[in-house]
Amino acid sequence: MSQANDSVLVTPGSGATIATQLANSKEYQVICKADYLGHIYGSRPVYVYNIAEQVHVAAASTVHWDLFNADASLIVRVLSVRQKPGIVTAVTGVATNWTFARTTAVGTGGSAQTSWLPDTTQTALDADVTCRSKPTGGATAGTTLETYTVHSEETNAGTIIITSMGGRQLVPQELFNAGTEQGIRLGQNQGLSVTQTTNSSAGNTGWTIVFTVE
Repeated sequence: MSQANDSVLVTPGSGATIATQLANSKEYQVICKADYLGHIYGSRPVYVYNIAEQVHVAAASTVHWDLFNADASLIVRVLSVRQKPGIVTAVTGVATNWTFARTTAVGTGGSAQTSWLPDTTQTALDADVTCRSKPTGGATAGTTLETYTVHSEETNAGTIIITSMGGRQLVPQELFNAGTEQGIRLGQNQGLSVTQTTNSSAGNTGWTIVFTVE
């Protein structure tokens, strides 16, 4: 049985207040953790890029999107990248290979994306943090983080399961669960991208990218 949160005054020099919760006649310190799309993740504002479903491309190693931090004073922590296969349009698909990687240069061309804010009162995203879908230049590949396969046919059982679960998660759970809350850290002139390495125009894929800035 627990009761409502309370506060206990502690005095490390000038004094500070901590939050506690009563359980079994003892006070325990409250550790706050924001929801998946909460306004603040710890002390960091959350931002979201939703990239609408876009067609696959029959061209060598097409970058589907890149996220880049060009600011020397900011750290971006990517908490979630979800790949969401389209299962509405009827296609004769293929097993499509993908590469999730770090990048060392900002993407150019393509379509610039606009982030949305879970809380509209929070600070707008800094202009040096950018995301583009299908950049035509830049987005230079660095370290490969993962290679994987998703079938592009809408009737494929695995694809249906991925879509019903909200997409394939590319960020390991250990980076944002169990109190770590680290995400994938992007310092100045660091970024992430996903590249379609199978040359096929069959199928569509959308993306949701969630990150914090500090």
